Amino acid sequence: MAAISSLGIGSGVLTADVIDQLKAADEAAIIKPLDSKIALNTQKQEAYSLLSSLMTTFGAATSALSDDIIFENKTVDVSGEAEVTLNLGASVDSFTLETISLATKDVTKFGSLANKDATSVASGSGVLTIGGKEINYTSSMKLQDLAQAITDAGGDSFSASILQTGSAAFSLVVSSKETGADNALTITDTSGLLDSALLAAYDETTNPTGYEKIQTAADASFKYNGISMTRSTNTISDVISGLNMTLRKEGDVSNVSIKLNKSAITDEMDNFVNAYNELFSSLTNMTTVDQEAGTEGVFNEDSFVKSISRELSNVVFAYKDGNSLFNFGIDINDNGVMSFNKATLESKLDADEESVKLFFSGTLDDNGEPINGIFDTINDKVENYTGYGELFSSFETSLKTEGTNLGKSKLTAEESLRIRYETMAARFAAYDSIINQINSSFSSLQMTINNASGN
Repeated sequence: MAAISSLGIGSGVLTADVIDQLKAADEAAIIKPLDSKIALNTQKQEAYSLLSSLMTTFGAATSALSDDIIFENKTVDVSGEAEVTLNLGASVDSFTLETISLATKDVTKFGSLANKDATSVASGSGVLTIGGKEINYTSSMKLQDLAQAITDAGGDSFSASILQTGSAAFSLVVSSKETGADNALTITDTSGLLDSALLAAYDETTNPTGYEKIQTAADASFKYNGISMTRSTNTISDVISGLNMTLRKEGDVSNVSIKLNKSAITDEMDNFVNAYNELFSSLTNMTTVDQEAGTEGVFNEDSFVKSISRELSNVVFAYKDGNSLFNFGIDINDNGVMSFNKATLESKLDADEESVKLFFSGTLDDNGEPINGIFDTINDKVENYTGYGELFSSFETSLKTEGTNLGKSKLTAEESLRIRYETMAARFAAYDSIINQINSSFSSLQMTINNASGN
């Protein structure tokens, strides 16, 4: 008689290997699909991060072209000695700048003494008045001491220094700190006790190292487009707001040519085209199937991402008042790649700068309300995606929520399978023990029967 068996346990069919095979089948049916969905979600989040970055770059390019300040960027070409710069946004036409005379400081040289550190500058205590300020001196002061006292009293108005004008000749020089006629200095020895050599007048023959006015403080005199003007300095920034001029040479006539900086605009157009191509190339890769390569974009089945190219194209290539970007050097080939002809835009700017500015950046109507240019419209569309709380924000949240939920689902499924197969293993072990006991008892009975029958 054959041994008793139950579902093959007694024969060793339902072993641990069988349980592992059953578990593997369940994991393939339950866990692996979740792993695939999690991997796809991760790819989507990575692709979204790239898409968001490219959209931001595209938005920066459109924003630059939507701001009419780009049309206030000028080039300055000066033929002459003057230096001229413009602040961004300054409204200045070409002009002629003629320098009649430069602004000067007040410079006075005292008569020389033989020694700056040993010779007394005065016969007694007294007062020297310079530019309305009093400087006290004493008989013990030396030339170096007097120079320091003058500098201390001068503050922001004037200062003194000592020049060695010969082998035994040291002269005190007093200079105003600023140019302009208002900074002229009057010098008076009120007490009359200074060494007479200091104040003895210069004479080319009899006193060549004597006291003399080297330079009198004066205003700059110049002509702006033939209009006479004066200023206290040679650096002038108040003739027209945003215009900065520095006079360099008396008698100079500088012709200043000011033109629109076309390169600033064409460079931004290059940035726009590059940003567009990178964004749309990525969108194409993310949303299409390549039959030859056997690849599928991560967002091929996502209607939101697939709609972005269409929505942006509608505004980028829109016609406005009979114009479109195609009229300003933009073109696009059969593969959707945008290109830019710099010469076409430069020609448009040369012919009618204002019309280009109006089409690109818009203007204000009679009531001060904005009229959008083409790049205002494109920028607004980009903001609909990238702005705080806008479409991209919601899309990113949905991807992250999906990823979190998939992770939780996987953990739940794994725990359920673990419990199921731990229970199954325990039951198989119990069944195996019972069957073993039954088989053992049957073997004993079989032996008794065989002995009784004489077998």
